Amino acid sequence: MKKAIGVFLGVMMLMSFLVGCVPKKDESKNIDIKEVRDAVAKSLGDEYTPNMELSSEELENVTGIKASDVESYIAETPMISTHVDTFIAIEAKEGKADDIEASLEKYRKYLVEESLQYPMNMAKVNAAKVVRYDDYVFFLMLGRFNEDMDATEEEALAFAKDEIQKVEDIIATFFK
Repeated sequence: MKKAIGVFLGVMMLMSFLVGCVPKKDESKNIDIKEVRDAVAKSLGDEYTPNMELSSEELENVTGIKASDVESYIAETPMISTHVDTFIAIEAKEGKADDIEASLEKYRKYLVEESLQYPMNMAKVNAAKVVRYDDYVFFLMLGRFNEDMDATEEEALAFAKDEIQKVEDIIATFFK
């Protein structure tokens, strides 16, 4: 009887050890980027001006991101060229998020340093930001337009950065 109890306890200890060694399920979140986009658009209301979707070919031409690196995406820009508001949300394929983040940073740098912009858009362009959560990468150039025509460049940039932060805060709620 003692031998049977000893064997039983030994088997139980072995089972508990093996259960502890089982790989855990992937605990990363599966986010619907359309829900993220909708929350951002809702928060900005009429100030959400990106109303033209980019095809995967257009996305590659603009940012260099290959469709083969993308699981899903939303890329929207305004139809009117005087506006710069842009929202890009990309769920990268496994192992491709670094490449996508680098491409979006390169695109942001191009906009800031080399592209020609209307003066009214400079603060928003300079405040543009790339944000990443695991395999999800976002390019944000959004927010209300600063109507204070007497604002200094620094004040206009601070206003634009505050607007981007509001959008970033909304996105962060999906990854908590």
